Amino acid sequence: MARQITELQLTDGTTLRQGEHAPIGTIRTSKTPDIPVIVHGFEDLGSRIEVRLSKGYSLQFPASKLARLVLSTNA
Repeated sequence: MARQITELQLTDGTTLRQGEHAPIGTIRTSKTPDIPVIVHGFEDLGSRIEVRLSKGYSLQFPASKLARLVLSTNA
């Protein structure tokens, strides 16, 4: 059975769910205070989790920043 991360909650309370919009301000630049992105998926890289976002963005969080992971099982 393959397990897949479908939701991630950080220690600051931020929650990211697969298929949903990332919270406001997740991706920002000096010219754009909020770039709207959708969470495409998560990848476990061992000591950190990578969050793949739309528009080619991704974020990585160390294990120390993770409060909770939700897994789904694909039979």
